[in-house]
Amino acid sequence: MVVAPSIVSLPSPNHADIALWLIDLDAHPEWCDAPWLSISEQDRASRFRFDLHARRYRASHAALRLILGQAMGLDPSTLEFTEGTHGKPRLLNINAPCFNMSHSAGWALVGLCPNHPIGVDIELIAPMADAPLLAQKNFSASEYAVFLATPPDQQLQAFFRCWTRKEACLKALGSGLSIEPHEFEAGLGSLLQRTFIAIDGQACAMTVSSIDLPIPAMAAFAKLADANSPLAM
Repeated sequence: MVVAPSIVSLPSPNHADIALWLIDLDAHPEWCDAPWLSISEQDRASRFRFDLHARRYRASHAALRLILGQAMGLDPSTLEFTEGTHGKPRLLNINAPCFNMSHSAGWALVGLCPNHPIGVDIELIAPMADAPLLAQKNFSASEYAVFLATPPDQQLQAFFRCWTRKEACLKALGSGLSIEPHEFEAGLGSLLQRTFIAIDGQACAMTVSSIDLPIPAMAAFAKLADANSPLAM
């Protein structure tokens, strides 16, 4: 599905029923005045301190509305959104797909799934002197052991791979930062993996997979196993 030249459709890993798009947020400055943005979106953009952040916010939400509108056969300006307990957005329109969006500098990633709650995360790869310390704090014991065993010249990519996978899992659940990343396994590999997050003594099952990108960044998606999970937030 072609939406706009700066919105690139990505292959869905492992033949999952998830559609993915990579968006260049700096390619369409005219989207800052997109008429399909809501008043609340325009108002939130106006509260950013720096114009660059405001422009990228408008561009990401303009692109998101274009993608969702085309997927649903609706005018993007007619889409209605609400938020979960921890701020995860979802659509109020009838027969709306589940979706999620992530940003990193001038790029955004959008994922759609017909029925199951999903999460996506993208992070541009940049040098991080404190990556080992963050891995020790946020990875599970087994993940941290794998990280330490990774050759030093590959540890930065391994860190971002695991980090994006964990973020995607938490975003699929909609938990925000109410769950510590070290409490569950997302893995440092790139392939599809089944995992779960324990919530009040119950296991919320999901799958997580890394996403290949044409830019120097890491990304991942996660999908809840139960389309109607009462544990989704």
